[in-house]
Amino acid sequence: MTSFNVMAGGRAQVLVDEQQLQQLQAELSRRGNELERLKAAMETLGAVNTPAHFVAAAMALCNELASRWKAERVGIGFLKGRYVRLRALSHTEKITRSMQLVLDIESAMEECLDQDVEVLFPPPKDASFVYRAAESLAGQHGPNAVISLPLRRERKHLKERADERFGNVVAVLTLERKTDKPFNLQEIEALRLTCDLFTSRLMDLYEHDRWLGAKALIATRRSLAWAVGAKHTWAKVAAIAVAGFLAFAIFKDGMYRVEAPFEVQMMKKQIIAANIPSYLKSVNAEVNDVVFCPETAQAFTDLNSTLPLAPVVAVPVPKTVLAELSTTDLKSSLQKAEHDLQQALLNAKNKLPDDKKLGDVNIYLEEAESHRAEIQFYKHQIEMATITSPIDGIVTSGEMRTKIGIPVKESDELFQIGEGGIRAELSVPEDEISEIKKGSAGTLKATAFPDRPVHFTVERINPVATVSAGKNVFKVRATLDPAASAWMKPGVEGLSKTDVEKHKYGWIWTRRMVNWVRMKLWM
Repeated sequence: MTSFNVMAGGRAQVLVDEQQLQQLQAELSRRGNELERLKAAMETLGAVNTPAHFVAAAMALCNELASRWKAERVGIGFLKGRYVRLRALSHTEKITRSMQLVLDIESAMEECLDQDVEVLFPPPKDASFVYRAAESLAGQHGPNAVISLPLRRERKHLKERADERFGNVVAVLTLERKTDKPFNLQEIEALRLTCDLFTSRLMDLYEHDRWLGAKALIATRRSLAWAVGAKHTWAKVAAIAVAGFLAFAIFKDGMYRVEAPFEVQMMKKQIIAANIPSYLKSVNAEVNDVVFCPETAQAFTDLNSTLPLAPVVAVPVPKTVLAELSTTDLKSSLQKAEHDLQQALLNAKNKLPDDKKLGDVNIYLEEAESHRAEIQFYKHQIEMATITSPIDGIVTSGEMRTKIGIPVKESDELFQIGEGGIRAELSVPEDEISEIKKGSAGTLKATAFPDRPVHFTVERINPVATVSAGKNVFKVRATLDPAASAWMKPGVEGLSKTDVEKHKYGWIWTRRMVNWVRMKLWM
């Protein structure tokens, strides 16, 4: 309406235009405030969007809000289980949960989350919410004005947390500032808008900026929640798993097996010991070497002597001499005995023409016989110093190269030679030996070859227990599958399982415990 019409129309018309003008000014002021709130919210969102990791984004958010709203402290906490944990605090690099300030902030956040409503202190006159924790926080670490705002997210899954007491509240934002600057309605609305804008971004970082195991656990829980419900998901899954386990243990049959360690041995063993006390001079054989007795080796030597190509391509003769002992002292004694023999014979010869000295001759002849016996003894001892293999086989033990020059006594063990095939010796615990019978079958696996199971049959059970590793065990001999001899060596160890009979899995798993209880209670 023009000014001419105003003047012509009188005072009533002018009053109507002033009222409209005031309404327009109020609308413009309201929209200006909304723009200011939107600007503040967008700038805060920009601070959250810049970092690529959750911790950095949360710290940037708290610092930005503290600076923009002139707050003493700004903290954000996330729901973890049934409690809220403070994850970021403005101008604080490291959060220690033992601090009283942190505990009070978390209490105020949980108070807000439990009620699913904004908690303000000092509260308005018509407040219907509980603000006890907020009042405690403001009084003990202030005096401050406190506001806690719940952060909500949209449910990505229909059943996700739908029936839990926290609804879709996932975090809480708490701001504190001096009591002379309480939060007014416009500031609260601006904070609401800001929270609505940055919650999605911050939650996305919170859920995905984790290590792979945490992500897998969250994805698993969501999948299980779809099947069993979001409330008490893990408890339900655990109950189902326990029920299934018990049903399996009660109704399913399995093979009861006796476990025992084993060692592969040769079927026949020959212990080679030192024949004389001396020093170890040389060693020719090592473990796993093939050795022959002198008779067999001589047959190879004779074969090489008759072959026309023997000078060019001779048949290799396996080792016969295993080791040699020092004979220096024996040779010295032999030389002395030979010298004494010659001297005794010479003395007897000189006394022989004199008939009156026949008694002396007999003495010298007896002395000569004694020296001859000594010579034979020393020659035999020298021959015994050469340690040869009495059988054809494989050296199974005897690492003697490191003991050259060390004195050995007569009958000290030097080597063990095995012949024939291989077998397994099981060390069965005494509480399970009654379950194993002659002819029982089973499977064993060597530690060196866990991917090659070998079948065996029990051949003999030793009736007397022996002590092994502080426990009583019974030695059980088992015949192995002939195919195993191609790759399994003597001395190999592992674990054997002997089949006994079929039982329920519950009986198998609880048998040891039941027997232990029976022994303790004498049942």
